[in-house]
Amino acid sequence: MDFLTINCYNLSQVMAKIVQDKYLKNQLRSREFTHFMLFAGQEGTGKLGAALDFAKAVLCAEGSDTACSTCRNCKLIEAGNHPDLIKLGGEGAIKIAEIRDLQRNLFLKPYQAAHKVAIIKDSHFLTEESANAMLKILEEPPENSVIIMTVPDKTLLPETITSRSQMINFGTKAEVGFDKIDNQELQTIFSKSKKIFEKFAIIQRYAKDKNLAKDLLDSLEMDLRNELLQNKDNERNIIKALELVQKSRGYLRANVSAKFVLENLVLNMEL
Repeated sequence: MDFLTINCYNLSQVMAKIVQDKYLKNQLRSREFTHFMLFAGQEGTGKLGAALDFAKAVLCAEGSDTACSTCRNCKLIEAGNHPDLIKLGGEGAIKIAEIRDLQRNLFLKPYQAAHKVAIIKDSHFLTEESANAMLKILEEPPENSVIIMTVPDKTLLPETITSRSQMINFGTKAEVGFDKIDNQELQTIFSKSKKIFEKFAIIQRYAKDKNLAKDLLDSLEMDLRNELLQNKDNERNIIKALELVQKSRGYLRANVSAKFVLENLVLNMEL
């Protein structure tokens, strides 16, 4: 899904799948918005589409619980150039300069709508510095601002951030097949002492099915993020590995052979 494009889901279609539908709809009806929400769930659970649709409804001039899609605000959002909708992330590490720009932007008055909405995709790619800068925004959120972060699992973010959020849960590990992934095999893929042919032998099983390959990438990302929280000395290499995982997902979506994608990932991963 292209981050810059509102997907075809409508808010009610996506939100009906989760128990938080009423909570989000009530915000839209009352026009009293939670300053910071965390949309957590694995890839394909609809969290980004829901965030975009919610933002569209927040900024819609009609002020209803769904976007009208006909007002000027809605048209600007669909065109990808609404000045009060700020989008970050989705392209690897989120740097501190981006968060500082976000802070300056949020503290300005809305240009077109009554609120400003910021969506930070893949917020688990915040560096330690940018996470600290983000925390300063969340401690005193700007008036008339709504911040939505997306993340595969809330444990991938510092507790200082998650504790300030209203979490909207879009899916758990079990719901997306994490139980199919062998933890010992993951350790072999990460191990410097293992030979490349041993790693290739493991990924052959996952390369036979594209869904399994996606599950493997999700598990690799989860382990890398946990490692990043515990091993700041190797932050640079871990972030590079996370970016490789992100690129690998893109290759799979572009129908590149799963075998080629996983082998290329293993060959280029340096930990």
